[in-house]
Amino acid sequence: MVADKRQTVYIDGQEVEITNWDKVLWPEAGWTKGDLIRYYTLAAPYLLTHLRDRPLTVTRYPEGIYGGSFYQKNCPAYAPSFVETVPIASGEKTINYILVQNRLTLVWLANQACIELHPWLSRCSHAQFPDWLVFDLDPAEGCDFDDTREIAFLVKKALDELGLISYPKLSGATGIHVYVPVQPKYPYSVTSSFVGAIGKILEAVYPAKVTTERLVKNRTGRVYIDHLQNLQGKTLAAPYSPRPHPLGTVAAPVTWEELKVVYPHDIHLGNVLTRLQTNPDPLAAGLDNRQSLDEALAAIGAAVT
Repeated sequence: MVADKRQTVYIDGQEVEITNWDKVLWPEAGWTKGDLIRYYTLAAPYLLTHLRDRPLTVTRYPEGIYGGSFYQKNCPAYAPSFVETVPIASGEKTINYILVQNRLTLVWLANQACIELHPWLSRCSHAQFPDWLVFDLDPAEGCDFDDTREIAFLVKKALDELGLISYPKLSGATGIHVYVPVQPKYPYSVTSSFVGAIGKILEAVYPAKVTTERLVKNRTGRVYIDHLQNLQGKTLAAPYSPRPHPLGTVAAPVTWEELKVVYPHDIHLGNVLTRLQTNPDPLAAGLDNRQSLDEALAAIGAAVT
């Protein structure tokens, strides 16, 4: 397709207006808005698996990853009619969240330079009850990805002992997200407390490498387990969301076996589509495996409030 300042493309039989197709978003890699649109178009079956019916927050980079960014929760008034939304009260105001229900919406978001897609852990039909809980593992100063990897396997061991299946995902930076699919009957306060309780246990067992300390300056040399990402309205980069990294890394689900050897820079916009075409989505299995937390909560009940 010839680059143009403004043009119309046809996606699933409908028109979508594209502007600045050749705008460079990742300077080092040379990837453009057109590349982002192509990626969202071809990766739509996988992205929609993890985005559909979930209120969405996006991070927009209209001038590329070094040109400044801003978060957007409210759907803009100029959004086309094919963009579905859901109103959710937030304090004294109501936020009109975007729902990514179709490929057209993904292409429109790409045209808005939405590099990062951040869905809720719950669906709009049960907004107060998540169907995922996540251990967000964030290495502090003095740690690296290898340290984070070590703690991810420690989290897996703890969850295995509680009879819970878990799935790792590269954050696309230096972190790792460990997802646990759960039945949507526990409020966010319970899932957040559960993750916090496990974090406290691991911190007690391995204080040299694990911390639940909220003050960044006090985390040095350890991997932070952030349970607050499990509160309602908090979000993480979606599976297969691009990241504003110079290499165009992607927040990619991996298997536990892969996590033993993989690094964030190994999966990026240049190769993730080939990966998706040749390997099943490791996280998709969790969609059909919603687990009860009842026994796990009972096992650590004294630690959960």
